[in-house]
Amino acid sequence: MSGTADPGPPLVSIVVPTMNSAATLGAALQSLVIQTRRDFEVIVSDGSSTDATVAVAQDYAGRLPALRVDSRPDTGVYDAINRGVRLSRGRWFLVLGGDDCLHAPDTLAAVARSLESETAAQMVYGDVRMMAVNLCGVAPGARYAGPMPLYRLVRANICQQSVFYRRRLFDTLGGFDLRYRLYADWAFNLRAAFRGPTRWIDVVVADYAATGMSATATDAPFLADLPALIRTELLQNVERRATWPLHYQLLREANRLRRRGEWSTAFGYIGTYLRLLVARVPALFRAPRAEAAEPTP
Repeated sequence: MSGTADPGPPLVSIVVPTMNSAATLGAALQSLVIQTRRDFEVIVSDGSSTDATVAVAQDYAGRLPALRVDSRPDTGVYDAINRGVRLSRGRWFLVLGGDDCLHAPDTLAAVARSLESETAAQMVYGDVRMMAVNLCGVAPGARYAGPMPLYRLVRANICQQSVFYRRRLFDTLGGFDLRYRLYADWAFNLRAAFRGPTRWIDVVVADYAATGMSATATDAPFLADLPALIRTELLQNVERRATWPLHYQLLREANRLRRRGEWSTAFGYIGTYLRLLVARVPALFRAPRAEAAEPTP
């Protein structure tokens, strides 16, 4: 029996969430067409655009290694991302906005070397070049943001357009939390980083347009939930010694709340710190688990 052997899953799935992105999508997809590394697929996850977005995407079918265009109503960008990732076949996935571009023709080739050699990290990320004024305070054209170990990640996010996630991590965490309209990726990144090492590589992955809402507005529900999220993750990962320097931040936050007169919440932080302190005692008498070293504050 003859036939072409199944080459197996591609190394990377690139998920492009779109909504009325016809004016910019062509440049984004062209930055994929010119990649020297071809072991990838592209999934355009569209929210029933009313402009020519779908037609623009379909026009690239013959120029990309594998392209799937899925257009249907959704509840927002992270709903589109979740749907696109679930359709993906790659061992890793990257989310690229419809107005963003991969930085250079050899970007995927440069990143692939790290992805293929990585054995522990569930997230491998580089930097982006900010292309417009943004809330991060990075000058247009400058690079953001370098290594983001846990003690930095609790204060600022990794730009999603620079992050390659293992596909199985998405299933483990249950996808991006649709409660957060702008910062669901920050919540996802934090949960992933608390569970194991991440790896920064010295590569500019994408030119980030920085014109979308996540770069120009804030997500108040997420920021309100962030302290509780951190407290929960610290309690669930108390034996991971890389998280221990963060325990002291609970006391700093309690002191800040005390000065504002929010005594009840402050006592909650102090209580969490004491619980963590007690839980760390047995871990001190066990051999440390093997885990990638992270810089300490």
